[in-house]
Amino acid sequence: MLTTKITFALSDWIRDWRKCRDKNPSIDECVQFVEWKLEDYKLSDSDKRIIESILLYESE
Repeated sequence: MLTTKITFALSDWIRDWRKCRDKNPSIDECVQFVEWKLEDYKLSDSDKRIIESILLYESE
């Protein structure tokens, strides 16, 4: 389950990614970031939809 702390970290990471690379990360890169932060947790389809929503919200 995604926590508020993880979702804020993902948002910050997406913004930092855009500053450094001048483009948005892919959904797969966002999923990898969250899996790395959560370590042994298996993301559900609902978690992945939330990650995609955060990416869309943070995208320009």
